[in-house]
Amino acid sequence: MQWRKIFSEERGNVTVLVAFATAVLIGMAALAVDVGIMFYNKACLVKAVDAAVLAGAQELPLSPAQAVSQAEYYATRNGVGSNEVSFSVSCDKKTITGTAQNTVELFFARVFGFNTQDLTATSKARVSPVTSYTGIVPFGIEDQNYSLGQIVTLKQGSCSESISGWFGALRLGGNGADNYRSNIKYGYQAPIAVGDVLQVEPGNMSGPTSQGIAHRIDGCNHSPGCSISSYKEGCPRIVIAPIGYNNGRSGANGRFTVTGFAAFIITEYTGSGNNNTVRGAFIRYVIPSNDAEDGLDVEDFGLYSARLTQ
Repeated sequence: MQWRKIFSEERGNVTVLVAFATAVLIGMAALAVDVGIMFYNKACLVKAVDAAVLAGAQELPLSPAQAVSQAEYYATRNGVGSNEVSFSVSCDKKTITGTAQNTVELFFARVFGFNTQDLTATSKARVSPVTSYTGIVPFGIEDQNYSLGQIVTLKQGSCSESISGWFGALRLGGNGADNYRSNIKYGYQAPIAVGDVLQVEPGNMSGPTSQGIAHRIDGCNHSPGCSISSYKEGCPRIVIAPIGYNNGRSGANGRFTVTGFAAFIITEYTGSGNNNTVRGAFIRYVIPSNDAEDGLDVEDFGLYSARLTQ
């Protein structure tokens, strides 16, 4: 009978161990499921606030109020309620901060008295002047202060006054009409940075200029067409050009030193032959940081790069 007593005692011990193990498994399930829920919702919240502040940064530094409004709109589109998020703009009007709070319902953790969990996400996006860019058009623009909407001559005709026979064209990545025309159409596909010294393109280059600009103007298929007051981001009529100064030398000896970058929307191409001229309106424009490098220690020509800083 002794072995029955021993067996009975062991069975009782096993029951206790099973009960304990079951409680541990329930606790692990609570941890795995509910922590997973919290991580997923926190990731969604962070993603929504990141997108919102980047969208809002597109309006900086010109309109802080519009930046906040844009950020709120994008936060709502990404599932964050208007009462769950708030945005603010820094004193220098170049940083927008968003903070969102959300409460998630828990499941297994209710066994231990935890019904909900509060989540918080904070993101910041900052704009700063562009110091390097891939995709510039081959026009060198004089370094001076420009006002929004100002019409600027991007490329002169040879009948215009010029610097030692230079009419504004740049030689990027090689010489020749085909290369110059391609750079107008698609932008020069190598990075150009502040401080770079570029070779000028001597001569009028009337035909390639006309063809390249026509390609950009015809590529604007927005309705209504883009204008100074209303344009679509990424429209081919929007060009990024280097700002700087010419060394005053003639012909192929001319050099253009880059001091910054600016955005223009092409407004017209007038004349032909010696009279051909390209003009564009100066605009404030924000581009993603992966398209450019940004910095705070360069001249501000209204072209900014937006990036997350938190």
